[in-house]
Amino acid sequence: MPRSSLTAVARSATSADADRIADICTSAYRAAYRELLPPGYIDRTVDIYFGSARVARQVPANPPKWFGYQVAEEDGRLVGAAGGGMTGPGVGELHLIYLEPAERARGLGTLLLERVTEQVRAAGGTEMWLSVFLGDGAGIGFYRARGFQPVETVQADLSREDDHIRSLRMRRILD
Repeated sequence: MPRSSLTAVARSATSADADRIADICTSAYRAAYRELLPPGYIDRTVDIYFGSARVARQVPANPPKWFGYQVAEEDGRLVGAAGGGMTGPGVGELHLIYLEPAERARGLGTLLLERVTEQVRAAGGTEMWLSVFLGDGAGIGFYRARGFQPVETVQADLSREDDHIRSLRMRRILD
């Protein structure tokens, strides 16, 4: 049973965190989308984006396009990962937030979102974008509750013509 009080901290990942980040992203992605997306799409995404070698290459920041992985750590254990960067002048993008499935609904996603938002602001960002799968009610609700508004529907990354997987692009103006 997850702990109810949030004692986690958000920090920049180190190379020693890479395997754990890959594990978190893989397990969270599979758990979040197993009822929503075709198994082949899930496998393809996990293989391309969350393999240990790729995650290890992406731990370091490459600003402004990538601020590096950010992690939520609690009691010496990583429980979540996030990442974002700038896509243009004043425009930030949240690329991912994934939590250990048992750690959801404790404020960890908000902690990581705030961490990436502060990085976007520090880089001169005045707005922030993200993509969430159509049909992901929990994800859409999470982002709407934090000020993101739907803007458009697009073909999802890695989607093929025959699988018709769509993402909702959402935006939030930063104060």
